[in-house]
Amino acid sequence: MAQISFKGSFINPTNIKKLDGQHYNDFQASFVELNPKDASDLDMLNKIRTTWNGNFNDIIYNSAFCSSFCEDKNKKFYALTSQQDSFDKLDYKKVLGVVEMNKCEKTNRIEFLQVNPDYISGKPKSWLSKLFSNKSDSNKKLPFFKRVGAAILDSLKKHTDKSLDLVSVDSATGFYKKNGFSRKSIFYPAYFIWRKK
Repeated sequence: MAQISFKGSFINPTNIKKLDGQHYNDFQASFVELNPKDASDLDMLNKIRTTWNGNFNDIIYNSAFCSSFCEDKNKKFYALTSQQDSFDKLDYKKVLGVVEMNKCEKTNRIEFLQVNPDYISGKPKSWLSKLFSNKSDSNKKLPFFKRVGAAILDSLKKHTDKSLDLVSVDSATGFYKKNGFSRKSIFYPAYFIWRKK
């Protein structure tokens, strides 16, 4: 009997914000689990790797590619997409973010989380850059979707049986704090944890 390959398995709907004119409205996105052994899912990750200008999309693709050869039941890959159906063939243009997670003994570790750079809201400016920047933000292009990274974290929290931990890059520490993560140790300021209650 041939083993069925489950690809792009729908996990849950989750709310994000979608730009409508100059205002954001609620929009229901889909959180799906990817199967690295599925050619369609790998192809989608490869297209993201070559089109997004992100920090971690290369690493996530390479890790999924390696997982397609040697199965690691503790390594999981997920995507958040604006797609509402046909999860067996995800359109890379509708994928909003991807994440790699490892199931460890005491926690589930978020190895890499990458939001499509087009949908990352600008990071807060320092007081010095505010002082010397143009006062008008009216020409600033608003991202078409917001809350993408937060929706990915919300979905992981909802479906994990353990706490989540991660090592954050400096530019994302505020994002993780805002989403309920705290520093695990004063000796490792980049190490964050969200404790399952």
